[in-house]
Amino acid sequence: MARRVSSPAAAKAPTAAAVIADANAARLKLATLEQQLQDGIDTIDFGAFKKKRPLTDAEIDQRKKLRATQGEVREGFRVLAFVTAQRLDNAVETGQLLRQMQVINAGLEDDLGTLQKIEKYATIAAQVADALAKAVAQLAAIAAKVVI
Repeated sequence: MARRVSSPAAAKAPTAAAVIADANAARLKLATLEQQLQDGIDTIDFGAFKKKRPLTDAEIDQRKKLRATQGEVREGFRVLAFVTAQRLDNAVETGQLLRQMQVINAGLEDDLGTLQKIEKYATIAAQVADALAKAVAQLAAIAAKVVI
């Protein structure tokens, strides 16, 4: 029975499910923060609207800060996507899938080599069959002349 030997890197590699769970948790935190920032912006806007006045300089300043922070949070979503993709690339299942695909690819290469040999033999067989058909036709023509 073959013994499985796992490398230290494989032992530390996360599973795809763990990577996705971590990403979803981080995404939820980012989404909550983004919503809180939007609520702050909405509160400023609604407060001025309720009082039927334009935003004060302090409110404009606070709103700009909230929008800037909101932009940073949105950038965090992009970074999270790249980090998640990188972690998935290093996941246990990805390595297993790669090895399986390599085995399948090697098998397909062997099959291709076999099919190419069969094609050569089939071409030769077709040439032989064609030559035999011509010879039979000539023999039939000769036999027809002899019988008459």
